[in-house]
Order: sequence, then structure tokens, then C-alpha cells
Amino acid sequence: MKKKVIGLIDSGSGNIGSIKKSISNTIENKPYQLKVIKTKKDFNDVDKIILPGQGAFATLINNLHKKNLYNELLRLITELSVPYLGICVGMQILATYGYENKKIKGLDIIKGEIVKFKKKNLIIPHMGWNSIKIKNPNIVFDQKIDLQDFYFVHSYYFKDVDMKNVTATTKYSINFPSIVNKGNIYGVQFHPEKSHKVGGKIIQNFIFKS
Repeated sequence: MKKKVIGLIDSGSGNIGSIKKSISNTIENKPYQLKVIKTKKDFNDVDKIILPGQGAFATLINNLHKKNLYNELLRLITELSVPYLGICVGMQILATYGYENKKIKGLDIIKGEIVKFKKKNLIIPHMGWNSIKIKNPNIVFDQKIDLQDFYFVHSYYFKDVDMKNVTATTKYSINFPSIVNKGNIYGVQFHPEKSHKVGGKIIQNFIFKS
């Protein structure tokens, strides 16, 4: 039996160790294999793609361009419908524009903008455990994770997203989208790989059900 390939993008903008370990544990003794993507040719034969973004929006976008990954990633997940899971900034770059350091165009898959939390006296970044409220459950994010706690660390959030693309929200001064979805494309603002068993369940669902 040919193993399905989980492509983990190494954009060079952060440590992928935690998510790599989580994926490896999930697929152990299963007909799957993990492939770290560093060049365009590494995308060959991938069945699913995970992008664990860390750092700034502009840095991640620029690194994807520098490594010649941007266009191929966009082609695979939009034209060929390869399942995609974006984590933290990997979710944020699904937006039309980001405003971290400067205005920069994202993948423009889910309409909206990435803007900074602005409320006076609000502690930034939003860091630590917070709960999610499921709005539109799907095969990866079902009602079983409603009101569960996940680990967050971010200063920017996804604004002006059409509610049909909002799977779950989280309250931090405002209710912001903490999970987004459009067809085969999923994004989470939190870090499932740092969110214990419930986070591991999300990674399992994406790998085995998406």
C-alpha cells in the first residue's frame, strides 16, 4: 500500500520541531509518511499540507516567495484541492492583506484582513489558554471541541471574515475568528501542537478525515 504523504512546510521563519513531533506521533504505525517541504520540488506527491507559521505575516509571505513555494502552494490548495491546515500565521496568510509591520498581500483565499488588537489596557500578545466557540462545525472541527481550551500566542487577528468561513470564535476583548475554513482549506489561530490531547485530536482529524 502506498503511503499518503503529509507535507510540512519549513518556511525558515520558525521552529517546526513541535508540530513535526506531533504529526510523527499521529501517523506512527499508520499508512502515512511525513515530508518536510523546503523547495518547490518537495511538493511532489503530497496528499495534505500543513504550514506552521511563526513570526510576522510579511516574513512568512516573503520567505514563501524567496523559496519559490508561494505559487505552487496556492496552485495545490486552490486548483487541485489538496487539504491545507494553516497554524497561527499559517492561518493568517489566508487573508487578503496583513498589516504587521507593513501592508502586504496574503494568499487572498479567505477574504479579510489581519490587524492588531487595539483596545487600551489589553495585554498584547494574547498569550495562554483560551476557549473556542464552534459556529460552523465540519469534519475536522466538530462539536466535541466546542468550549475546549487551546494555547494562543498572537498580537494580530483575522478581521471582517464572512461568517460562512468562520468555524469558531474566541473572545479576547472582542470575538475574533480562531478557526476558519473554506472547502479543503482550514486555519487555526491557536497552536494545536501545544494544546495537549484536544489539540492532538485536531491534527488527527485533519490527517485522517480531511
